[in-house]
Amino acid sequence: MKPSAEEKGKDNRAVKLLTDAEGRIGMPWRVLLGWMSFVAGLGLAVAVALTAAGYGFPTLAQQVMLATVTSGVAVPLIYLLRRYADRRPWSGLGLTALPAGVPYALLGAGLLFAMTGAALALGSLLGWLRVTGLHLPAETLLVILVNVPIAFFYEAFPEELAFRGYIYRNLNTRLPRWLALVLQVVLFVLAPVALLAMLIAAGLGSWESLTAEYILTLTFFGTALQLSRILSGNLWMCIGYHLAWLETVRYIVVPGDGAIVEVEYLSTSGYLLIHIGTIVLSVIALLWWSLRGKKPPVDWKGTEPDEGEGSREIGNKEAQKEA
Repeated sequence: MKPSAEEKGKDNRAVKLLTDAEGRIGMPWRVLLGWMSFVAGLGLAVAVALTAAGYGFPTLAQQVMLATVTSGVAVPLIYLLRRYADRRPWSGLGLTALPAGVPYALLGAGLLFAMTGAALALGSLLGWLRVTGLHLPAETLLVILVNVPIAFFYEAFPEELAFRGYIYRNLNTRLPRWLALVLQVVLFVLAPVALLAMLIAAGLGSWESLTAEYILTLTFFGTALQLSRILSGNLWMCIGYHLAWLETVRYIVVPGDGAIVEVEYLSTSGYLLIHIGTIVLSVIALLWWSLRGKKPPVDWKGTEPDEGEGSREIGNKEAQKEA
């Protein structure tokens, strides 16, 4: 028995909900799969690290496992999505070869360090903190040297590739830049929330660890990083900024003589100024650059088609039909 015209119409509508004009998985589903790829990598990494901790593995070994598994799972999944779901070149995500990316990484790190300097000056002026010393301890430098590659593969690289690269790139093909940025930030915040929910379900976590400060930090952080990607066109600026912030709040600008810039927080505001205020200042600077400093200014209402061979073929066919 042949399907009726009504049944065929329903099937076509269902296909359109799942696929686009090129027969690819629809944009919302690609975004969801990209988000799930990162969450899967992070979740599996945490599970491995917790298991290792139960067997008495040292902290450094657990950190190496976190970095290895997160990038080892999330990055290949994003690659497969880009190749087989998007059917678009890897270069479209803004991840250039490392030699070409170094200046952008230095630009991102330089932005963070400049805003940290501004925050230190502002905090001192307001009486929220005091710089008590400048040091160059060999032990701290060694710790930073060890931590940078771990932070790169555990946090900076897979996060930037997934969120500021893959997810934003897909969102901006259909949505204006400002909305793609906002939705990317929402998904960025939801990733650790989803992980925490899984840990709580397994009896290994508590919602008390999800603080307003943490959510606020992620929100501004995701915004600053996406602005960096939009303005520079290169993910390495995001990676450089990301790594610089992590090392700054962990080892560089902290209380104690093990710091490079030793500070004394005279109030909670001083602490928040360094941890969150530096990011807020970065957002302000980047927004100014997008509206005034960049020529031409960023078109926040614009979309950016992600063209590939398939889309060009469709465009050529449509042009031939019109002719």
